[in-house]
Amino acid sequence: MLGMCNGYWKKIRQIALAMLLLPFLLLTSFQSDVALELLGALKANNAKNVANFFGQNVSLSIKNDSGYYSKFQAEVILSDFFRLTKTSEVKQVQRTNSSNNSFYIVYQIKTNQGSYRVFVKLVQSGGDAQINELRIE
Repeated sequence: MLGMCNGYWKKIRQIALAMLLLPFLLLTSFQSDVALELLGALKANNAKNVANFFGQNVSLSIKNDSGYYSKFQAEVILSDFFRLTKTSEVKQVQRTNSSNNSFYIVYQIKTNQGSYRVFVKLVQSGGDAQINELRIE
């Protein structure tokens, strides 16, 4: 009888641990998917796919020009950058874990005009990650 009770409590602890870890594992998986999609969009010079992650407004800084733009305006500006600058290589160099509903991803891109660091700040909003800030330096 005592052996059955110990087995029962062991199962309860395992289930409780799994329930505590599940949100973390799902969030980590979601962040990886976003990171891979952005990496692919940057490599393909695809402003539209990057803009799919923009919130309604986004802080955008490309080289020395910066501002706070609507989703559409930011996509047009990013599209102009990609039209003039062809990406040859993209590498993710850093990513933070989610804290306060936001996380950061940093990429290094090599282009026909030199190398740039791309800093992306994403904010969790209603289960989706939206780009709040994008800097290309």
